[in-house]
Amino acid sequence: MQYYIEISPWNLLESFVTESISPFSFYAERNFGNNLSRYLSGAKEKSNYLILSSEDLGGDISLVVDETLIDTTCMNPIPGMKKAFTYSQTIYYRKSLVHFRFGTNQIKDALIAESQILLEVKCLEKYLSDFYVKVKINVSRPTISKLKESFSFEKQSYIEFDNNYNKVKGAVVGYARGLYTTSDGISLQLQNELRELKNAFGGLNTQIMMSDVFEVDRTLFERIRNTKDLYYKNIGKINSFDVLVAQYEEVIKLARMRSEEMRHENSSYGYDEKEDLLKEITDIANRISKIEESYNILEARKELSKIKATEKTNGEMMGKSRLYFKKGTVEFERKQQLKEIIKDFENGNAEYMQLSSRLDQIEQEINNDSNKYDSTLSAIFIRISDILNDLIKNASSLTNGDILDLSQVAMSDSVCLLNEQNNPEICYFNGLLKGILNASSSKQLSEYYVLQVLEESAKLFKNTPLSDTDDGKKIINALREYWLYKNQRVDHFSIPEGMPIFQSVMSFFVKPLGFDQMERYMMIKKYPNKAYAFMLWGAWVGFADMPKTFTNVIYQNNNITLMIENKLGEISRSKQEREIL
Repeated sequence: MQYYIEISPWNLLESFVTESISPFSFYAERNFGNNLSRYLSGAKEKSNYLILSSEDLGGDISLVVDETLIDTTCMNPIPGMKKAFTYSQTIYYRKSLVHFRFGTNQIKDALIAESQILLEVKCLEKYLSDFYVKVKINVSRPTISKLKESFSFEKQSYIEFDNNYNKVKGAVVGYARGLYTTSDGISLQLQNELRELKNAFGGLNTQIMMSDVFEVDRTLFERIRNTKDLYYKNIGKINSFDVLVAQYEEVIKLARMRSEEMRHENSSYGYDEKEDLLKEITDIANRISKIEESYNILEARKELSKIKATEKTNGEMMGKSRLYFKKGTVEFERKQQLKEIIKDFENGNAEYMQLSSRLDQIEQEINNDSNKYDSTLSAIFIRISDILNDLIKNASSLTNGDILDLSQVAMSDSVCLLNEQNNPEICYFNGLLKGILNASSSKQLSEYYVLQVLEESAKLFKNTPLSDTDDGKKIINALREYWLYKNQRVDHFSIPEGMPIFQSVMSFFVKPLGFDQMERYMMIKKYPNKAYAFMLWGAWVGFADMPKTFTNVIYQNNNITLMIENKLGEISRSKQEREIL
């Protein structure tokens, strides 16, 4: 049997953010959500239920839900309407068990077009095959204003379940995404070879621009050929490597011509003149520094920099780039005072102004003397970089096939833990994951809060027998060293080798603010397993706040999608088990 829910375009778009539909009042009270603007009347915003009907009530869009997704104990008949019911909890979508009826093709196409520009709307493509168009004449339907608002005694438990489910789903999807895109040995080698090739060209670019002498690096041709062979063997043929060779040959030609011209200029008049200008720059910089010191401007600049650094640190704690001191605070007033002192000095000291003007003039002369070949060479190196970026992207998109092993993830009372197998790395990971899942969802992901979680998880792990093993001691030492580093008590930290799970965890600690930063860090460090880092990140941000740039790769594979749905289906939503939570 199927039930129908009349729904507006905006509310339908929003449902593809969470992959679910809820009573309107839930959206304002849960700890997760999104930035989409839903149009709601005052009555609907307070509504504690959805309206289900056993027949399509018409309208522009109807959500069609299979009865297997519904807890019938939460359905209550609407007086005077035999086929309509109120429903007081969230309905979670599953592929092939929900369908979407549109009144016209225009409405359907407009919704699809709108979804393309919204980063949060990540599940629409997954359900496109379940969209259909059918004109439906409106029938008698209940109006919200005429219904008595029913009070749900279990509303808070439903909302609590939604909060937990959102975090658990984020963890499972993150883990699956990490497994699916984790590179095997060959793929990782290819990505590293391409990155090293890119770095080699970047170094060559710097060398050419900084030196008057150019020597051809013939080994680059061999590196391009070897990387090409590895790429062809594992991905397929592509002409990008031939383009790279042609671009490099053009670089050699232009760099030789540039070097020849620079030698000619230096042998006549250019070299001595440039050396004199560089010496004058050093002399002016020293004189400016002495003037600033005599007027205490250096101290003013240092104090201003310290205030700005504090604003940056405070901002990072709140998940922002900077948190400015508010007007009226001592720091704000002092900051304005320092700016005024520096400005008055720069505009009022004649000698300082004269020296600064001369410094700008010299720098302009040096810049105007840039070689005519430089812009062309820069354009070629940009082209080379773009080619290699595309090749790296292709190599990193290699996946582990259509089958993932999610059996290691155990679902129990809406908490997912990895089977330990007496492994110190997994033991620590489990405690950390549980701490994140149980933490308040109101804490935004920031380096400050992540460091708090690190400290708490380390204390928890120290109380386990596995912390006394060799690997356990390595974990504790690495966590302590990183904590000291982040608190500016040591100038470096290290991550143990041969511990892939813990390396993945540390990648989350080091780069917690974005999965793309995490992924890049693991690639640079040559850490093979993304799954554990992504699982922690997913558990923290929750599924609703995951962008489509993260989920697209798995939602394009129906087999992987089904595996995730089956794993999440292990969380029972029955009333009896929910009371245990």
